[in-house]
Amino acid sequence: MRRSEGAACAMMCPAAAARLALAPAAREVTRMDSQPRRLPFLVWVLATPVAAACLLAAAHPALLAAGGPPQPPFAAETARAEQAMNDLQQALMSKLSAAMAGGGPAAAINVCRTEARAVTETIARQQRIELGRTSHRLRNTANTPPAWASSVVGASAGLKASAERLRVVDLGDRVGVLRPIGTADMCTRCHGAPDEVTRNLGDALAAAYPKDRATGFAPGDLRGWMWAEVPKGDK
Repeated sequence: MRRSEGAACAMMCPAAAARLALAPAAREVTRMDSQPRRLPFLVWVLATPVAAACLLAAAHPALLAAGGPPQPPFAAETARAEQAMNDLQQALMSKLSAAMAGGGPAAAINVCRTEARAVTETIARQQRIELGRTSHRLRNTANTPPAWASSVVGASAGLKASAERLRVVDLGDRVGVLRPIGTADMCTRCHGAPDEVTRNLGDALAAAYPKDRATGFAPGDLRGWMWAEVPKGDK
């Protein structure tokens, strides 16, 4: 499993993730061939994160279901990716909420450091995909973005979460999916202004993540991405 280890707090705030999962989104489909060069983005505006009307039907008539609405490209793979992301989100929310209630932000940091990797790997294995979280400002260096996602992650630095959308990338035999993670008010306890983070966490953050860069975020900022790689046509 690549880059599955990481801090759930660094990549997933419960409140922000919940808002993002419910918010309307757009989808951008990128095609990549077997060579390392990147091809231009093709942007397709959709109604929801999981499935909606397809603007690509004319180019892909086989995707049209008889008597039904047109389907977006890689609809099944994207749905699998989002299901895994939702499962991961819910599992981390549950663990982090319990930790916060029992010991505050410092306890939540410990959960991120000791449990997030196992949770991510379990869900990825169950779904038979690759799964992780990443950011342009990492808390855990193990969460470096996959090569196919690095340009999107880098280009999104400094944006608001509302300015981003679900990204779907054709990887040849697989489909890559990226979903943005926003910053909610409660996220600033661990990801806000450095002085506020120090007040909330003391030395716990530096001890757990000595190379932390995931502070300085404000509510509404794009703080990172969830990513998945799904084999094409795999049921």
